Amino acid sequence: MTTAVSARSIRGVAAGLAFALLGCATPTMAQVDAEERERTAELELVAATIWRAIMTRDLETLLRYVRPEAVEDTRRRLTMADSGLACALFDTTCLERHLPPDETGRTSIADFFRRQPAARLRVTYLGMAMFGLESRLDLAMVTWVVPGSDADRKFPAHDLSRWGEDHVNTCLIYTRTTGWRFHSGVGVFFCPNSLFLTP
Repeated sequence: MTTAVSARSIRGVAAGLAFALLGCATPTMAQVDAEERERTAELELVAATIWRAIMTRDLETLLRYVRPEAVEDTRRRLTMADSGLACALFDTTCLERHLPPDETGRTSIADFFRRQPAARLRVTYLGMAMFGLESRLDLAMVTWVVPGSDADRKFPAHDLSRWGEDHVNTCLIYTRTTGWRFHSGVGVFFCPNSLFLTP
């Protein structure tokens, strides 16, 4: 009789402990999901602002998302009508003159947006502690995909070589002091290593 009571008590304690652990774990997962939803909603607003700025050639709005130390250099390159960066953002014909011979078929961001007014926005998070970020949600790739395309179906494992055909993307990094800014080797829009222009 004593053994049965002890076994029953042990089972009860174990069940109570498991329930308590589950109860503690669930809010943590819910909190992570809520934070990701909040970040994604922020990025959707930022993406809409960037889209509008590119379509209207609003340089000052674009520069608000450039890292502070890169603003003046980026402003100079964007205000030069024939600079590789300005062409890559706004003018496909001009862009083709700046591309290496093996990079044919690229399109400017503005022309992609004009051709794909129904492009669907997708977000994935790339942040890792090794980058010195506080959260994996602090580095994001924001991608406009052609609905139903290979990029749409396979995102985020889509074929990056089809950039400008079925998708374009930008990378954004978040810090508490600056908020969301472009994570770009050229100052604005393009993710590191996604745009190679001739000098």
